[in-house]
Amino acid sequence: MLDSDFGRRPILAVDAENYGGGDDLRHDSIQSGLAAVLERSARESGFRRDEWERQEGGDGEVSILPAHVQEPQIIDGFVTRMRWALRDHNRERLPEARLRLRVSINHGVVRRGAMGFVGQAVVTACRLLNSDAARAALRDCQLADLVLILPGRIFEDVVRQGHTFLQADDFTRLEVPTKEGLEIAWVWVPSTDKRVRETLNMDRIPEVADTLWALVSGGALDRSGLETGLESAGLLLARLRDFRTREGSPAMPRTRDELTESLRRMVRLDAAAEKVAQRFMAENMSINVITGSVRGQEITFGFRN
Repeated sequence: MLDSDFGRRPILAVDAENYGGGDDLRHDSIQSGLAAVLERSARESGFRRDEWERQEGGDGEVSILPAHVQEPQIIDGFVTRMRWALRDHNRERLPEARLRLRVSINHGVVRRGAMGFVGQAVVTACRLLNSDAARAALRDCQLADLVLILPGRIFEDVVRQGHTFLQADDFTRLEVPTKEGLEIAWVWVPSTDKRVRETLNMDRIPEVADTLWALVSGGALDRSGLETGLESAGLLLARLRDFRTREGSPAMPRTRDELTESLRRMVRLDAAAEKVAQRFMAENMSINVITGSVRGQEITFGFRN
């Protein structure tokens, strides 16, 4: 609770596109859809919305999150799950009926005033959220369901320093005019991310999953460690465990299908993981046979080009 005059907190601001252009039914649809997307995204990220201080505005919301929440949790966890929730929400809707959002994240001093939140960090988050540059970024990419806008300080301290799965090259620099001059911000538009486009077409993920699952199930990695030909498998598995832990899931997938879905999510968000997966497949082209034991039976794993 914002029960003191001073405190540094994470700030999340969200606004829906083209709210003013709709009628009452459209407004009701946007509001109900936004509420559902926010609730689902928070729940699947391990956040509790009842712990948030919220200032609702019909087509959007400014939320002050608990002090223990870190920016990477919001960027990697909440925003990723918001993409999934929006994808599902918009799946059966006509293009003009889709819910599309601008999202801004900041961190700083904030308190509650007589009419809402008070603090320069909130002012900055809302200014970037409602800037012409942010609106244009979403408008110009009709394939995207959201865009993420970060102030320069958050981008430099969190993204550029490697604390998120998103990388600095995934963002585009913006210059936002203010009364004091130009403010530098950074925007991420998912469907224009070159790496995302490539990995969406990475149809060898099931093959990667088959091979990695066979190695894990057969105990080949336990016996051979990081020997030549299995080094990339060990590296890929280590990245997968770290990714799932950061997602809040058990480190090791329980089934091959669960492994496949985790790999899909990981390579879309982590360029380094994608390179490891590609190296894994390339190295395994030269391996003929690995013999291992699964459930007491002797089996042979072959690798296909």
